[in-house]
Amino acid sequence: MHADDDGILVELGARWRPGDAALLLGGIRRAAERGLPLTLAHRGAGGGSLLRAASREWPHLRHREIVRDGRESFRTRPPRWMRYRLPAPTGAGAEPAGVAISGGLGGIGLALAARLAAAGHPLWLLDRRPAGGLPAADRRRLAATIARTRVVVDQADVTAAVPAAPFPITHLVHAAGELDLAPLADLAADDLERLAGGKATALRTLVEALVPAGLRSVVAFGSTESRHPHRLFGGYALANELLRREAARLREERPEVRVVTAEWSLWSAVGMGAASAGMAGRAGFAVVPPEWGVQVTERLLDRRRPMPEEIVLGGPQPTPERPVAAISGIGGSSLVADDASVRRLVRLCLPGGTARHREVGPRDRIVRAQVADDTVYTWGSGHRDWNTRAPGRQR
Repeated sequence: MHADDDGILVELGARWRPGDAALLLGGIRRAAERGLPLTLAHRGAGGGSLLRAASREWPHLRHREIVRDGRESFRTRPPRWMRYRLPAPTGAGAEPAGVAISGGLGGIGLALAARLAAAGHPLWLLDRRPAGGLPAADRRRLAATIARTRVVVDQADVTAAVPAAPFPITHLVHAAGELDLAPLADLAADDLERLAGGKATALRTLVEALVPAGLRSVVAFGSTESRHPHRLFGGYALANELLRREAARLREERPEVRVVTAEWSLWSAVGMGAASAGMAGRAGFAVVPPEWGVQVTERLLDRRRPMPEEIVLGGPQPTPERPVAAISGIGGSSLVADDASVRRLVRLCLPGGTARHREVGPRDRIVRAQVADDTVYTWGSGHRDWNTRAPGRQR
């Protein structure tokens, strides 16, 4: 970290390393206290999500991120709708395959296990918590899953080590993570260090351990917070940014394994953010219904057809013409249900809106996705382009 009267510069490397979280947090706090601009320079390590979260707490914090000799893992799309055919769920003639689920005893993990069990997939559920400590309702859900297929439950911290696979594992859903909401002003550096690299470290540990067991496809559960975090979500946003970057590295190192990063909005009724999902829905932001989320996850695991490497997704909407619209934009991330919600989000994001607006450059992008039946449509455009036409119509 370099500091003078003109500003503060934090330099990181090509990968996130122990100590980086404390260094970046120290730079943010010093810049906020002294009213100096902050520059983060790195060659792929990441950390921009923490800057954006910090700007929610210190609105006058001036910051920028410079990626040197590297490239962002999120590749911008051409300015037109792109169609990606989603593979059909496991159908007639397809043999069930072993699936490992990290965070398998959480609300989302159990919902996904129930879906995959119905298709006959043998399941390996990995979680830090013991199955005996689950609430009664979750124990009943687990028992119902066990009644339908072979299920092995292991208590393990997959950030450190992965037990030997009980059977060949073809698919992995990495759904483990922590949601520890705290202002950056109060967050201890050691706590941020622990939160930051946990999901990414676990993903690499799991993939390297399971490739010898036959691993061929991975869905890593990220969050839209990694792109445009809200206040108190700094540690969570950084963890999911580092997860996305680690997934990109694994794609290059392990071309035989398909790795898809699915960045979700809040899931309703299940998961760590279930308590907040109701409030988000009432505020006009869509959430992910579990039934839809687990169905899409099952499709994303199928490696027989090409898929996007990274998708920002949310749940289905009540009208056939708008089954889902996911917007990751300059003023925040949202998934909108109707035109009124689109207009509300536009007002928040454009200069002069009721929310604080960050100045954007020519390379800033808005990325949207619509999921209809068996197809994902994505749109990448400049920040002033708020086209809401149906995906079947080209620009």
